[in-house]
Amino acid sequence: MRNKIICFYRKNKKVILLVARVVISVSLIVFLIKTQLKDFQSVIGILKSSDKGLLLLSLSTHVFGIWITAVRWKALLNTQKVRLGTSTLTVTVLIGFFFNNFLPTTIGGDVFRTYDSSKKANISLSTSASVILVERFSGIVSAVTYAVVALFLGFTTIGNQSVIIPIVIFFVITIILAFFIINPSVLRLGKLFSRFKYLRKLKERLYNIYKTLMSFKKYKMALIKVLIFSFLLQFAVILNYFLAARALGINLTLTTFIFIVPVVATIAMIPISIGGIGLRENSFVFILVAMGTANEKAALCSLLIFFMLVLVGIAGGIVYIVRPYFEGRLKKTAPDNH
Repeated sequence: MRNKIICFYRKNKKVILLVARVVISVSLIVFLIKTQLKDFQSVIGILKSSDKGLLLLSLSTHVFGIWITAVRWKALLNTQKVRLGTSTLTVTVLIGFFFNNFLPTTIGGDVFRTYDSSKKANISLSTSASVILVERFSGIVSAVTYAVVALFLGFTTIGNQSVIIPIVIFFVITIILAFFIINPSVLRLGKLFSRFKYLRKLKERLYNIYKTLMSFKKYKMALIKVLIFSFLLQFAVILNYFLAARALGINLTLTTFIFIVPVVATIAMIPISIGGIGLRENSFVFILVAMGTANEKAALCSLLIFFMLVLVGIAGGIVYIVRPYFEGRLKKTAPDNH
């Protein structure tokens, strides 16, 4: 019986893990609603008195976020002599939001972006993945930098728990990893691969990634640009949370959210749910409540931000469905050069 269970698990591992993550995400959202939104009338009252203009502004930060992500991505692709337009990349980023809601962790959309850019630019998947890796990691660097800035601004605790040591450790690890990503030759992977037979098969697959990462050393100005774009993107996410909170009458300062958002984003990357759903919402509520926010307002704010992500994801899904139609029409109307 035990062998049958093990065999079944091995054959259906991906499906089982996907179902488990869906269950975890749904359970965490249900838990949040049941434990924090007990008084329905009070929730309706908060929604009625909310500032609809600020909520609309909060939603609009996603538009800027999608565009600046495309600009950041384009800056890195240019270093690899890939010429894809900002509009093309913006569409792919938007579709990526759709896949973020259905693939494990918040990097599910990056899998789609890797494949899509590889196909459109006719480059290897490894090169495309390397660009996405550097782009994504620049976002992590900006997030952890914001968290460190928040420490200097005085936000050193969540409730009674100090967060100085965890943030400093995470910052140091991030900087070390950034160094190795830009300087992979330091790891001397060639010797490691040649020493072990089972690693030799991976050598060819990883060579393009290694070569691409090494090439970024020549483009320091491009990397600085990418970091600036990442700081702008992270600030847009911070504004998204801040404006939604203000719309519900949560009177925490913008600098408070400079501390909160990177912590929440980091927690959401733990690969046990779909797109960080549930983890992100519960951790956000926990921190808000620890800072003195009423449970109902904290939970409602978290769910509204989640709803915004769902709306953007739905928009991405619609674009994903209709894009082949428009691309087909463009091919038909394109002038024949033959």
